[in-house]
Amino acid sequence: MLRSACLLFQCNDRVGIIAELVTFFRDSNVSISRFEEYTDNQYFFARLEWKGDHPWDDASDFEAAFSGVADSFESASFRVHFFDKPQKLGLFSSKEPHTLIEAINRCEAGEYPNTEICFLISNSAEIQRYAQRHDIPFHFVKTWKDPKRHEPAQMELIQQHKPDLIGLARYMKILSAEFIENAGCPIVNIHHSFLPSFIGAKPYELAYERGVKLIGATSHYVIPELDQGPIIEQDVIRVEPGDSVDHMKKIGRDVEKRVFATALEKALWHKTITYDNKTIVFN
Repeated sequence: MLRSACLLFQCNDRVGIIAELVTFFRDSNVSISRFEEYTDNQYFFARLEWKGDHPWDDASDFEAAFSGVADSFESASFRVHFFDKPQKLGLFSSKEPHTLIEAINRCEAGEYPNTEICFLISNSAEIQRYAQRHDIPFHFVKTWKDPKRHEPAQMELIQQHKPDLIGLARYMKILSAEFIENAGCPIVNIHHSFLPSFIGAKPYELAYERGVKLIGATSHYVIPELDQGPIIEQDVIRVEPGDSVDHMKKIGRDVEKRVFATALEKALWHKTITYDNKTIVFN
């Protein structure tokens, strides 16, 4: 059976790491199809991908075989993913659908490996029609100012569906630290990154008044500190003289949906390592 998998590995940097990793795969009669490495402040990061037959039945089998190699490195950690294992993506959304639609379309186009959207949770009933079009389980959960009033119902759904990744597709509520800790999987968010001075409900209007020249978006992993999580993807687009607020909103939505969908893709292809509150992103 033709199978593909990837290994994410990190440890303190020293001479000979690449040679030892390659030797392990050579001795296992496995051909590496892609090898990327990066060093930052004397710390080594690598992502290896292989395709074809290999001797490991699953991730646990690989971990048992590779642990001895990893133990020979200082401060080493690793994780492996076999792409024939199905992945579940859960989505949260509020009223604006553009990032949600882009994520759904990319998933259906096969850009997310072996991935199904296992639920769509929203505090807007208007979003249900997008779930119905694509046969995605939809759950309307009314939200309140106090997250303790709605997060238990959301957490119950998460525990029921057991997603491998959660994406906040312009979900306009702040998650509590307890919710983030108990979600059981990484959470990816999207927000305006190049409008840091323009908080509130009308950032584009404020940006227009200030005459900004660039607008953009950032997608990041969610941590308890608001909008401080490790960054996965960013992009900007130039504002031209004479652009109206409505046009700025339009091009801003284009950037947001592209950045969010790409961040999900990076996460689902297991191309990210978080370290020291930043993200190493492999190509």
